[in-house]
Formats: sequence, structure tokens, C-alpha cells
Amino acid sequence: MKSMLILTDFSEEAFRAAEYACELAAPLHIERIVLFHAYQPIMVVAGTIPPAVPVTSDQELYLESMESLGLLQDRLKPMVKRDVVIDMVAEETALGDLADVINQRSRKEEIDLIVMGVSNKSGLEKFLSGSTIAKMLKAGEWPILIVPENALLGRAIKTIVFTTDLKEVDTTIPAHKLYDFLDALPGKLQVINVQKEPAEKKSPETEKAITDLYNLLEKYDPAFNYVTGDNIVEEILAFAAHQHASLIVAVHQKHGFLTRLFNESITKKLAYNSSIPLLSLPGLG
Repeated sequence: MKSMLILTDFSEEAFRAAEYACELAAPLHIERIVLFHAYQPIMVVAGTIPPAVPVTSDQELYLESMESLGLLQDRLKPMVKRDVVIDMVAEETALGDLADVINQRSRKEEIDLIVMGVSNKSGLEKFLSGSTIAKMLKAGEWPILIVPENALLGRAIKTIVFTTDLKEVDTTIPAHKLYDFLDALPGKLQVINVQKEPAEKKSPETEKAITDLYNLLEKYDPAFNYVTGDNIVEEILAFAAHQHASLIVAVHQKHGFLTRLFNESITKKLAYNSSIPLLSLPGLG
């Protein structure tokens, strides 16, 4: 893992996510960080009366964005090793195009991990909405680390919760990507599967998935947990809080349950109710 892209709107919530990302830079062997800011173009509506004071031009918006990125760069430099390169990118982005712009930029910069904050207080709620994150998950190309505004800093990762729906484990979980993070961030691994209704007897498919998952994670000595509940998000967050988890890890499929959840309400649930960052890995299928 070499390159990390950090999204920012220059709020303190976004800065907290950047701080958290910088704490992970050394264990993840990050060599390059790209600070990315998306700014909206000036819109001129036909038939309106021009304002008395000239509107800031798109070029001025770009320069202001780069100046703010420079200040952010200065704040983050002391938090990473001296040989880590911190680059800056500001890009004009229409509100509905943010996910596509982030995906295109990540391909161009050969990004290995995307980091974003989530907040209900700043412009992040507008830009980093559930639908934006869902579109990025649907692209299925990069691990995405989502950091709540009240995430704890400066603490070692002691417990990682890995959530799974136990479907086609051997053909959907990106083992090498998962190993990269589990090797870099050692901690007690708790595996959780949430079902809406308790099963009297596990199906042969479920039994095989459990065996495959155990074989996949055996070297990390995982503990397996099975929980019943109507709200998958709330059950995962409650379990993670009970375990004093430092990180929640999930695998997203283009049409999987995690993508659907982001389309609904998971970002606000994380922002309001959780201090635990979520790492979402792209599935194989």
C-alpha cells in the first residue's frame, strides 16, 4: 500500500479524519498522501440581476482552495514521517458529480485507500452524503475509510470488528487486501454476522461459508459472533461499541447490503451514534 487520498472541505471534522489517516500512514506503509478538495463552480442564472459586488471567479475559487490545502498540508506534515510526500489537488466539481470525480482522480493518482470524514455539522453532510458514498462503493475499486467526527485519536487499534453476510465467502472477500490491513493493524479480530431471524439450523451453504471464513482468517485467531436483529446497522454498531472496537471492517459488493445501507442512512448513523471508523473493502464479485 503506497498512496492515500484524503477528502476535505476544510472543516475541523474533515481535519479530524485527516489526523486519523495520518496516524495510520506509518503502519500501512503509506508513501504518498493526496489532499483532495472539490469546489463548486460559480453558477450564473439567466434573468437574474448582477450583484453590486463582483462574484468570485472560478479561478479565484481554485486559488483559494489551493491556499487552504497548503495550510492543511502544513498542519499534517508533522504527523507523518519526513519522507511521506503530501500532494494537493483542487478540482471543480458539480454537486451530483462528486463520486465520479473522486473515482476518476483515484484512478489517475493510483490511489490505494480513500479517506473521508462524516459529519452532520459541516459541508461534509452535503458533499459526503450517503448517495455519494454508495456510488463510490458501487464502483468497487478502492478500500474506503470513513471516519466519524468524534473518532478517537492517539489510541492503538486493539479490537477490529469484521462484519459479513456469509454469502459466497471464498469468491467475494478480497483476502490479500484484508490481510494487508489486519497485518498492519494487529488487534483482536471479532467476526459478526447479523441475521434478521434466528435460524433453527444452519443451511449447508451457511455452514460452508463459516468454514471458508474460518480458514480465511485462521491465522488471526478470530472470535465468531452471531446476532439477531431487525436493523443490521444498529446491531453492528452496538456490538462494536460493546467490544470497545477501534475499527469496523466490511466488504462491499456493487449490489450488496453495504451499498444499500449507505443509500439509506448509515452515514448519519455513524455521524450521530458512533466514534468507530469504518473500513470498507471492495469485494471480488
